[in-house]
Amino acid sequence: MTRPENPSLPRDDPETDENTPSERTDKREETSSEPKAATIQPYTIFGKRHKRVLTVLLATASLTSPFTQTVYLPLLPLLGERYAVSNQSVNLTITFYSIVQAVTPALFAPFSDNTGRRPVTLFTFLIYTVASLALALVKSEYVGLLILRGLQALGASASVSIAYGIIADVCVPSERGSMIGPVMSATNVGTLLGPIFGGLIAWRSGGQEWVFWGLVIFGTVNIGFIAGCLPETARSVVGDGSQGRSRQFSLKQWMLLGPSWIGLPDVEKRQAVDSTPEESKRRVRFGNPLASLKIMLWKDAAFIIVLGGVNYAVWNSFLAMMPSIYENDYGWNQLEVGLAYLPGAVGVISGGVVNGRWMDHKYRKTAGEVGLIVDGVAGDDLDNFPIEKARCRDLFFVWIVYNASLASLGWVVQIKPHVAISLVLQASVGFFGTFLFFCFNTLLIDVHPESPSTAAAAATVVRCGLSALAVAIMQPLVQAIGRGWYLTLMTLLIGGAQGLGLWAIPRYGQDWRKKRREKLRTE
Repeated sequence: MTRPENPSLPRDDPETDENTPSERTDKREETSSEPKAATIQPYTIFGKRHKRVLTVLLATASLTSPFTQTVYLPLLPLLGERYAVSNQSVNLTITFYSIVQAVTPALFAPFSDNTGRRPVTLFTFLIYTVASLALALVKSEYVGLLILRGLQALGASASVSIAYGIIADVCVPSERGSMIGPVMSATNVGTLLGPIFGGLIAWRSGGQEWVFWGLVIFGTVNIGFIAGCLPETARSVVGDGSQGRSRQFSLKQWMLLGPSWIGLPDVEKRQAVDSTPEESKRRVRFGNPLASLKIMLWKDAAFIIVLGGVNYAVWNSFLAMMPSIYENDYGWNQLEVGLAYLPGAVGVISGGVVNGRWMDHKYRKTAGEVGLIVDGVAGDDLDNFPIEKARCRDLFFVWIVYNASLASLGWVVQIKPHVAISLVLQASVGFFGTFLFFCFNTLLIDVHPESPSTAAAAATVVRCGLSALAVAIMQPLVQAIGRGWYLTLMTLLIGGAQGLGLWAIPRYGQDWRKKRREKLRTE
């Protein structure tokens, strides 16, 4: 960021300039012969069209984990009959998936920060596709179902944290909202579209096998798109996107770095050299799997991570509740239960698009208030910028409507009025909950520019861990106090925490961040 020009400083005035035009021309010629000032180094070589392609790729990859988690929900009655186990045993496979989903990013995200986004993404999707194939073939062993669901989660769950890393690689802070919006909307939409497809396929086929075959196809298509279209973006490997490539094509280079969309600038062509064994060794660096856990020990990061995870956890517990609501209370079939997730999906999609642009607007507004000009080329130095204020401002109204909608939804599904009321409230919760979710998760990668995927992995660990806990306690609590009091209790807990966060983070977050970075520099 740069400060705007001070109008009180003296400047050349054409009307008072004593030099004649010819003298000024001579001066320009003399100046042109002097060495030119260093040009501003762009933050990235990826342009708008390339970011659009990346947005589509990342959105498709990011919906994999939540889609795979919830496509399973309409199958629960079928799985209980097929494997001759209780509902609690079937619910255990959901909890196990969530636990693996929570732990996996901590393993792969530091690796992607150090070695590259592309090879890690390809490897994890290969695991996912093989596990889906095995699930389509295994039909009678409950233990096999449990283990293979864990492997599915292992392969699918790193994609979200890697997507955050890629966004931080290619977008300056002032533009991240516009890319995070659609990409992370896909994550939430995956949660909501899964039951629709799962219900439709199970309803038409009468079994769960074709759902898993569909996931095999989905994983294979993702591998093809990633292998053919995704370039390496990790700044530790390719810098602004133009570094690290040799002039001679090699299969190893293509596998590690992917397609070169833009080509090397002239300066990079002159500096490019053939890859050496030392260079290859430098690229293959395993990150510390505990790095994401260390991030959670810092006050500013812990606050942001927990606040971003609580509403996701409660929302997921409600999604797990929905099949019993609409099947038992309203008598809907599997297809109709799947379609009940559509209003929430519409709310999430629209909320993501609107909030992405709104976040960029709030960023520019905050920059104007502190007298700084947004640098959309080289990116802004956030060390002295109140990014916490920019991300959290103007959200109290959103917070009020979200919590009111969530509590109301609990009582509506308790007293069972016309079904349209619950569907409208689902859309409201999805729309306004997306604003809060994006605010905290975008802020997290803003304040961890050196390791965005690792920071996102820390958020995923907490988010999925809380989700697994919420799903595990949901059924006993609903049986004990009812759906209305369950969601009211959750509203009081998460609403109070997020309200405190929206007040404290803009006021104290920048000081917490500065103390953290100063301490890390001295270590």
